Amino acid sequence: MRLLARSALGCALALAALAAAGNAAGARAQAAPSAQVLMLPAELSNVCEADAQALQLAMARQWRPSLNALDQWTQLVRSFSCDLSGQRDLGWHRVPLRAYESAIRYPLTWVETETHNGRTRRKVKTYYSASQLPPKIDFWVGGRIDEIRYDKRLRRIDARFPAAGSRGGSNGAASAAAAAQCAYTTLQFRQQNGLWLLSGVEPNLSPRC
Repeated sequence: MRLLARSALGCALALAALAAAGNAAGARAQAAPSAQVLMLPAELSNVCEADAQALQLAMARQWRPSLNALDQWTQLVRSFSCDLSGQRDLGWHRVPLRAYESAIRYPLTWVETETHNGRTRRKVKTYYSASQLPPKIDFWVGGRIDEIRYDKRLRRIDARFPAAGSRGGSNGAASAAAAAQCAYTTLQFRQQNGLWLLSGVEPNLSPRC
């Protein structure tokens, strides 16, 4: 009888431990933050040609609470990527940063990737005002976005623009070379007085495919 009782007690303890582990795993799953990365479907990936409201709705559904002023963010991105109508992809092209000084939120970070002796490292520059910007400073961007990230702690949107997939424009040779190298540029945006402004640029023109 004692052996049976001990066996029953052991089984009960084992089942209780399994149940506790299951409850803990469930609690961890519920506490885990929602996905921070939005991978855009093909019909929304070209910001110049996609339905703007559908793109904004996809972003609003991805994060809770929903981000505000996404229509203004879309217009800002299109000013970098598209023609004046906002509906035609300019292709992989160079954007002079000083032409958009009114759309910059300082401090502005500029991150460059350097490879030396086979080692890759990131070099970060921070500009605290327009007067600190170099006379000539620009970045490459196209009309296609392959992923959008949102950092809830920093309240920052990161959008990655790959060279591959951009259409149109007069930079055919440059676009082909950049696409072959898997080049991309990441633009960062943060809000100021309710408006999304450019807060960071991370060009990566020759990454390893």
